[in-house]
Amino acid sequence: MKKIFFTAFLLLNGIFFAQESEAVPLAIDNLLTAPESSEESEDEVEQDVVKEADNAGAVQEESVAEVNSETPASSVSEKKEDPIVQAYLESEKKGKEEKKSEPYKYTKEKQFADSCRPKKPDSADIERAASRDEKKSGNDYIEKCRDTFKFGLESEISELLDELTKNEDLRFVDEIYDLFYVTKNPAIRNKILTYFTKLKDPCLSDYVTEVVNDPYDVQKDTVDLCFKYAAEVECKEAVPGLIYLIDKEEEDYFNIALTAIGTLGGTDEAQFLAGYLDRDDLSVSQRQSLMRVLGKIKAVETWDKLSEIAQDEDENAFVRMYAAEAIGAMEKEESEEILVKLFEEKDPNFRQYVVKGISHFHDKTADEIILQALRDGQYKVRLEAVDCVSERNMKEAVPYLVYRCKDKTEEKVVKEKCYSVIAKLDTKEGNEYLISLVKDKKLNDTARAKVAAALLENNHAGTEEIIEVARDTLKDDLRKNLRYALGKEFAKYGRKEFEDICKAYIEHSDVATQGTGLDIWAKGRYSSLRQMVADIAKDAEETEEEKESKDSKDKNKFRPKKKNANAAKAKRILESVDSITGSDK
Repeated sequence: MKKIFFTAFLLLNGIFFAQESEAVPLAIDNLLTAPESSEESEDEVEQDVVKEADNAGAVQEESVAEVNSETPASSVSEKKEDPIVQAYLESEKKGKEEKKSEPYKYTKEKQFADSCRPKKPDSADIERAASRDEKKSGNDYIEKCRDTFKFGLESEISELLDELTKNEDLRFVDEIYDLFYVTKNPAIRNKILTYFTKLKDPCLSDYVTEVVNDPYDVQKDTVDLCFKYAAEVECKEAVPGLIYLIDKEEEDYFNIALTAIGTLGGTDEAQFLAGYLDRDDLSVSQRQSLMRVLGKIKAVETWDKLSEIAQDEDENAFVRMYAAEAIGAMEKEESEEILVKLFEEKDPNFRQYVVKGISHFHDKTADEIILQALRDGQYKVRLEAVDCVSERNMKEAVPYLVYRCKDKTEEKVVKEKCYSVIAKLDTKEGNEYLISLVKDKKLNDTARAKVAAALLENNHAGTEEIIEVARDTLKDDLRKNLRYALGKEFAKYGRKEFEDICKAYIEHSDVATQGTGLDIWAKGRYSSLRQMVADIAKDAEETEEEKESKDSKDKNKFRPKKKNANAAKAKRILESVDSITGSDK
C-alpha cells in the first residue's frame, strides 16, 4: 500500500514539470506491476490508481494559474524544490546529454582497389608530348627511352622519369607501369608514383590501397606519396584505411591522412571528424589540418563549433584562419555575417583567409568585401582578392586592378597577377590599358613581355599590336630579350595570324632569333614556310666533300662552307612534324 501512495505522490508532484518525459509513465507502470503484500483487494488498488490518474489528467489540461489555485498544500516553486522530483529530472537530463554526446561510430571496412593497366595515350597526347621539345620527338629518342627502361642504370632511369614527369609525357606509360612492379629500388618506385600522380592515372590504386591499409612496413616517404596519389586520382577505396589511421592518432600519418580525407571524404567522414573538435589533446598542427578538412568536405555538423573558434581571439591564429575559411566553404548564410565582421581584424593573415571564406558567397555583400580587400594594406590580402575577382569574373573590379598596376609601389607579384586577370575579364578599359603597356617603350621589357603573354593567352585583344612590337624588336638588337620572349609566346599557340611574323623570325640573321622562328613554325606548321625550314635542314646533311675532308690527313685540302647552326634543329622539327602527320612533304 505504501508503494501505491508513493506513486500517487510522485505523479501529483512531477507531472506538470515532466509531462514531456516518457520515463515517468514507465516508472509508474513498473511500480504498479511490482508484487505487493497488502490487505487491500486488487479492486481497491485499481480504483485508487485510476482515481489518481484521472486527477493527474485534469492537472495536465488546466492552465498554470488553475494548477496554482487548486493546489492548497504547495506552490509550483515549492514543487521544483522537491528532492525526489528534482533528482528524477536531473537524472533524466544527464541521460539525454550522455546519449547525445556519444561519439560517431565509423563502420566502413577497409577496401582494396582492383588492378588495372594505365590509360592509353591518344594521338593528341602523343602530339602534345612531341611538340614540347623537338629533340625528343623522333623515333630514335623513343627507342632510346625504351632501352633505358629495359637496360639502364638506376641513375639513368631516375633522370628519365624526372624528365617525363615534368613534360607529362604519356608515350611510355606501359614501360613505366611494368617497371614499377619489378623494381626493388624504393627511389625509382617513388618517382613512378609521382609520375602517375601527376597524370592522375588510377593504375596504381591497388598498390596504394594496400599501403594505406597497412603502412607500417613501408618507408615513410613512400606512404606519403601513396596518400597524395589516392587524393589526386580520387581513390575512394582508400578512405576507410585513412580513417583508421586518423582514429589511431599516430603522429606520422595523422596530418597527411587528414589532408587526403579533405579531398576524398563525404558525410560519414565528416560526422566522424566532428568528434575531434572537442578534443583537447590534439597538437596545433593537427587542429589546423582538421579545420581545413572540415571546410573542404563541408561538414556542416561542425559549423557551430568552427564559427565559435573563428571568433575566439584567444585561439591560435592559424587555427582561427582555417576555421574562418572553413565556415565560408560550408556556405551557410550565417557564416557571411560573421566573416564580414571578422574582416575588420588587425591580423592581415587572418583577413586573407576571411577573404578566402567569403568568396564562397555570390552576392553583393561578398563582392563589396572583395573590392575592399583590393585596397587592403597587406599585399597578401590584395593578391587573394585578385584571385577572387578572377574566379567570380568580376568585371566591375577592372578599374581597381588597373589602379593597382599603375601604383609604382605595388608588389610585382600583384601587378603580374592583375595583368592576367584584366586580360581574362575582357573589358574595353582593361584591354586598352594592357595594349598601352605593350606599346610603351619606356616600360621595362620584362613587364611588356608579361602583359603580352596575358593578352595572347586569353586572345581577346592586342594580337596585332604585339606582332608589331615584335617586328620592331627584330630591327633593334638592344631589345633581344623582348624579341625572344614574344617569340616564345607565339610558339605556344600556332595561330594563323602568326605566319608572317614567323617568316620574319626565320629570315633573321641572329641564330637564336631564327631558332625561335623554327619553334613558331613547329607549332603552326605553316605550309608556305615549309621550304624555308627544309632549306635550313639541308645543312645538316654531310656532303661527300665533307666526308672526304674528315678522312683526309690534309685538313686544309677542303674548306667546307660554314653551316647553319640551326640545321640540326630544323631537321629534327621536320622529322617530328612528319612523324605526327604521316607526311614527308
